[in-house]
Amino acid sequence: MRTPNSKCCICGKLLYRRPCELKKVRYVACIEHRAEAQRLVDITEAQKIALEKGRQKGTNHLTGISKSKESNRKRSDSHKRWCKENPDKVKERAKKIRGQKHYNWKGGASRLNISIRQLTENRKWMENVKKRDTKCVCCGSTDTLESHHIIPLELLISKNGIKNREQARLCHDLWKLENGITVCQKCHYKIHGRKYANK
Repeated sequence: MRTPNSKCCICGKLLYRRPCELKKVRYVACIEHRAEAQRLVDITEAQKIALEKGRQKGTNHLTGISKSKESNRKRSDSHKRWCKENPDKVKERAKKIRGQKHYNWKGGASRLNISIRQLTENRKWMENVKKRDTKCVCCGSTDTLESHHIIPLELLISKNGIKNREQARLCHDLWKLENGITVCQKCHYKIHGRKYANK
């Protein structure tokens, strides 16, 4: 048995701790009194700051550490590959944070039109339309390109009787590339009869 070299700060029980451990710790306590000792000694200012930072949403120990473009690309490729290999898991994971299960749910306050425009399918549709045309079909500009519905989204929603996002996902009429053209922001404003204010 090792010779005791410290004692519990609560009950005074003799304990052995490695000398390297004794240099690091602020107190020594037996198992029975560990929680009480922690409460009495409290935590350091640095620990308090770290705990507070950890409790804030969206912060972690890597915040502020810049990542190289190469590591970001590798991480992105790895995630895309995993999503392709596990489509069922991706769908299951998505179900857990949709609708009422989402942390920002406000009782279905967002309009269906806006909700559909926020779908991944809509983002992919817009990207594919822009990739196909590469420039504004009206003026030939390549600045601030946007995707425009030839048949308005509102008409497609009412024509196909879409009531929710799931129906929108399964409706092929919404995601036809033939119903989209690429226009610059200025021409897009003109098409919708809005005044364009150049910033």
